[in-house]
Amino acid sequence: MTISRAVRGTLTGVAAALIAITPIAVTPAFAAPVPVLQSPKGVSLDLPTAPNARDLSGIPTQGGGGKVKAGSVYRTDALNKLSEAEQQQLVSAGIVEIIDFRSPTERGQNPDKLPASIPEKSLPVYDPNNDFYLFFAKAVQGGPALQQQLLGDGKGRQFMIDYYKWMVTDSAARGQFSAALKEIAAANGPVLYHCTAGKDRTGWMSAILLSALGAPKGQIYNNYLESNDNLAAANKATLDGLVASGRVTDPSLLEPVLGVDRAFLDSSFDAVQANYGSMDNFLSQGLGIDDATIATLKSKLVGK
Repeated sequence: MTISRAVRGTLTGVAAALIAITPIAVTPAFAAPVPVLQSPKGVSLDLPTAPNARDLSGIPTQGGGGKVKAGSVYRTDALNKLSEAEQQQLVSAGIVEIIDFRSPTERGQNPDKLPASIPEKSLPVYDPNNDFYLFFAKAVQGGPALQQQLLGDGKGRQFMIDYYKWMVTDSAARGQFSAALKEIAAANGPVLYHCTAGKDRTGWMSAILLSALGAPKGQIYNNYLESNDNLAAANKATLDGLVASGRVTDPSLLEPVLGVDRAFLDSSFDAVQANYGSMDNFLSQGLGIDDATIATLKSKLVGK
């Protein structure tokens, strides 16, 4: 991912509080059109402090008439603000493991609050030389002029497109997604995986997993774009706060970075096609996932 090293910095003050702690995403009005294909919405975990927490249930798979079973695997945003009651909901859902894709800085700033009975595995997906988290915090903390410099003239949108390509082409990132798939296959119950907003790394992980299960691409895109709706309220509150503080004067500069857009997911799938020729080849060659692991995932996660 080609991003200037000059954007790196230290998270401090209001920028950390508003950006690191509060999950944010662009409102639906800013999002790309949702495909016409109708998809079932995953069952929400009903976590007020993690509004993007849901399972992948009901999504159909090809060749057999199956669909992803309710409560078999979960995706979410950061779990750093869970109340005790919310933590108990994770236990009640039967979750046996949590996978965290956040960088060491993200985890250090905002460690998950989890019940002691559920172990967590850190599989950080980030570029130590060009950390997305630090880049975005730097832009917000630096004020309107720096935001224009870093994100204006389409640079924010291109940043995201490049980032989604990087998640496919970077060997370390592929290794973490591969490890996550294997963890889900090996676990003795439902696994929950997440990043900060639950939309980019978590979104691509969901796309990989659903592809492995044989879900139609239109269903995968709808599941991905659902993050815009789930995070709209938190996004509005955060953007309103940034504007009120004077740190942001042109919210449109942040829209491409804060939301999900089908063009971003296109970038990942295009990189798969360019480098591996097919999703099946990406799973086997790019991620090192064998047929037995795919069969196990289907057996555990797909039902009638």
